[in-house]
Amino acid sequence: MAEDITYDYVWRLYQKEKQSNQLLQTNKKFYEDIADYINSLPATDRQKANMEKLIIALFEKRAQKIFLYVAYRKPLPQPVSDPEQEFYIKLLEIAEKHNLDLSKTQNKSNKLLKSITDIPEIVLPSGKKFGPYRKDEIIDTQWTGPDLEYLLKNAVCESYNR
Repeated sequence: MAEDITYDYVWRLYQKEKQSNQLLQTNKKFYEDIADYINSLPATDRQKANMEKLIIALFEKRAQKIFLYVAYRKPLPQPVSDPEQEFYIKLLEIAEKHNLDLSKTQNKSNKLLKSITDIPEIVLPSGKKFGPYRKDEIIDTQWTGPDLEYLLKNAVCESYNR
């Protein structure tokens, strides 16, 4: 895969990562391949410095998502890079060691919804992104007003009570 790594490829991946709520799949050796690519560039190459900044931004974005996966005890999509998988496991171990279950701490004002059908990522009236969700998935949200009304009235979701 190292021969497939280019600045443009990493840039597109970063843009997709920013636009998606889900952690995108990567090669197991993704960061090793990128390190090989960066090391192959001349030290004076401006693209090398830009690539290093881009990789840091990409990892930070992915790390934020990994924290969310840990908080809700969701498994990571596979494949992901080895360092990210190790990061996820370490975070899970810390959460379990300290009995942290962030998915059970709820704000009482949260509204539970149940998806009626498979929902691709959609844009709500407020401009917020929503989805993707599978049919019958329970969705915990704090939304009120037009966004909630849109989801309920357009047969996207229904109210759900535990």
